[in-house]
Amino acid sequence: MEVWIRQGMAYRAFSDRPTPFPVPGWMWDRELGLGLYDQRMQYIQRIDELGFDGLIFTEHHYGPNGGLTPSPNLMIAAASQVTERIKLITMGIILSLHAHPVRVAEETAMLDNLSHGRLVAGFISGNAESHYAYSMPPQEGRARQREAFDLIVKAWTEENPFPWHGEFFHYDCVSILPRPLQAPYPPAWTTAGSAESLEWAAQHQIGLIGSGPTPQATQTLDYYQRYAEAECAWTPGPQDRGLARELYLAPTMAQARRTVDEVILGDRAHAYPEQFVPPELDQLERAKYTARSHAYLGGAREGRRARAGRSFEEIVERGVYLVGDPDAVARQILRQREESNTNVLVIRPEMASLSVDEVTRMMELFAREVLPVIQRA
Repeated sequence: MEVWIRQGMAYRAFSDRPTPFPVPGWMWDRELGLGLYDQRMQYIQRIDELGFDGLIFTEHHYGPNGGLTPSPNLMIAAASQVTERIKLITMGIILSLHAHPVRVAEETAMLDNLSHGRLVAGFISGNAESHYAYSMPPQEGRARQREAFDLIVKAWTEENPFPWHGEFFHYDCVSILPRPLQAPYPPAWTTAGSAESLEWAAQHQIGLIGSGPTPQATQTLDYYQRYAEAECAWTPGPQDRGLARELYLAPTMAQARRTVDEVILGDRAHAYPEQFVPPELDQLERAKYTARSHAYLGGAREGRRARAGRSFEEIVERGVYLVGDPDAVARQILRQREESNTNVLVIRPEMASLSVDEVTRMMELFAREVLPVIQRA
């Protein structure tokens, strides 16, 4: 089973309370920011050394969460020079926000060469905060993303110069250099929940990462697979199916039980600050989901703010959080892998106000006592 680490790369202006969205410029501490980037590069190098399979770089704008990474491409370029073997993954580039998909094709081809073929190109639709930051009409997001993806793939693979005149993007000539090192192009992945997006991923043979409680994530992945088999003439395997999870690993179960509520509740508080939040965000969030179908799900769809569980046992049962000591976390992973038929596990260990040093120690413990177990199974 492959284990990919999703980075948070948060910018916390305060140590005792959440940082607002959007983050005002006066809250940027130059010395703090510089130190966070230096510390981040050390963390990236250490994750590579520990033997994990992939490292994820996200795209965020204006907010504290992911505030250090408005450009995953820039971070991957830097990471390619301090790592040797780990996959470098964009999860993802928000295609609807990029005015020139050709530029995305050029930059990702550069990254594939700089990393000696370690790039995984993940593309996502983005959240309301990102759409608000770039004044993106949510009703255009899906169409822009899909046209941009088609253009990028053609730019990666077409042997001769070609014109492109679509609904949103117009070029008299496209002929990018360099070309991706991987042939025909880097593996593509996405996250999705609506039927329309799952069908699009299946049509383009894009790997899918599911999220939410284990039954919901499994339903999502199974719908994607059934559609691929019935309508697209291909069968996604476990290597095309991933599961996204939050992680809180402690040396002992006693410590996990004692601190899990603090960590999870703190993570929610930092993730969804209420100060200065523009009212337009709720409107954008509603507009984004108006035209999307989730009817394939057997029960009510839980939103991103749904509770992980009200007790330690319920948290473990629902599966959104992997929590406990190494033995418990390994058992949870193996159980969820069997239930969801996945071979890629995406974990986010950067929760609440945990420092990068604390997260590094957690990942060292994971690499030492959990990783060997799930790789052997």
